[in-house]
Amino acid sequence: MRAKQRREVMKTMRDHFRVVRGTTLIEKPDQGRAMECVAAHAASNHFLRAGDFCRFADWRFVHRARLNLVPLNGSSSWRTGDRRCRRCGNNIESLAHVVNHCMRYTSLFMARHNSLVARLKKAADGKFEVVSENQAIGAQRLRPDLILRRGTTTLIIDATVPFDNRMKAFEEAADEKRAKYEELRKEIAAEHPGEVTVFPFIVGSLGSWDPANDVLVRQLCSRAYAKLMRKLCVSEVIGYTRDVYTEHISGVRARHG
Repeated sequence: MRAKQRREVMKTMRDHFRVVRGTTLIEKPDQGRAMECVAAHAASNHFLRAGDFCRFADWRFVHRARLNLVPLNGSSSWRTGDRRCRRCGNNIESLAHVVNHCMRYTSLFMARHNSLVARLKKAADGKFEVVSENQAIGAQRLRPDLILRRGTTTLIIDATVPFDNRMKAFEEAADEKRAKYEELRKEIAAEHPGEVTVFPFIVGSLGSWDPANDVLVRQLCSRAYAKLMRKLCVSEVIGYTRDVYTEHISGVRARHG
């Protein structure tokens, strides 16, 4: 066997075992939930080698969080004792509850969400007209994050940050957004003939980039800026989520929403 052939054999074996390890991790009922979302797009792990746009504190937090290894009262089903949230006391203190649902951190949740909207608005700057930004519109007085228009094309964009609980969670969040704004889409289409589309924009609270976002991003900006935007969105969401978790544990606010 020649040297080139040996290298090809070794590469094939490495690729095979890498796929097996990844599949085994994703199939785990607990630790695989977030990892399925993380593995769906390379942008979710952009910071692994160089740490781009990622604080050291975020780095230390996110890998444990994605594997559900952060210490919380309700993080493991086999733990005994009080599993209620130490701050609100109303639910099991799971990571999903802390970083997405505990009402004590509403301002940080909103700041995290608004950081994505700001990135979208900047990406569209100069290419689309901002018709509406978080304003009540239509018969139902809904408030989509952004309505953008260019010529006969209108985009209704609404961002959301669900917990990374397998790709089904992202799909359900997207379906909910489309259903919510369908009547508004019809109203706008009647007033402004042309293509009117509802675009959910989804980044998981542990920094998972939804591959479906790429359809929207390709319309908003160049390929080079899209690559940067993905990294910034992922890193900023991780940063805010880490700050929510840190405040939950310590009681000290790391960032003001």
